[in-house]
Amino acid sequence: MTALQRDIQMRTAFPSLRVMEISNCLELESFLEGGLLLPSSLNGLSIINCKKLFANRIHWNLQRLTSLTCLRIRSMYEGALDSFPEEGLLPATLISLSISNLPNLKELNGKGFQHLVCLKQLWILSCEQLHYLPKEGLPDSLSYLFIFECPLLNRRCQREKGEDWPKISYINRVQIDGEFI
Repeated sequence: MTALQRDIQMRTAFPSLRVMEISNCLELESFLEGGLLLPSSLNGLSIINCKKLFANRIHWNLQRLTSLTCLRIRSMYEGALDSFPEEGLLPATLISLSISNLPNLKELNGKGFQHLVCLKQLWILSCEQLHYLPKEGLPDSLSYLFIFECPLLNRRCQREKGEDWPKISYINRVQIDGEFI
């Protein structure tokens, strides 16, 4: 079966599928395997604890999901991600992005955020090794930033005294460890 046939099969089987969660699929390496080509109707997608799928994220091809507005990435595997997102990985239609439980995430790739002109909410949770925000800054469209249990980043984002404060001072609502700053 070709990729086009699988895509048609998925659209036919689930023509109005809007939200999908892929969770604990330890052996899933690609969205193309087993007919799991993501339907273009998706508004929300959660990818949780899928080690091999994370390793092959450059092949996700999420840009074709023109309705995707909400993406949630969560993993508790060591070494799952150290930098995220790669340039061109995420669709420009995203409004909300949640990144959580990435123990080895050290940096947010600014080039991966540059084209996210619709992004309004960014959630960063339990990324203990995340050192700083992208030097290029975050999208101007961002109106809510939530940071929780990211001790290295928390210090850098403190109002007026944190090194990354100038990068986020324009954001209407910044919440760090449950407190609005």
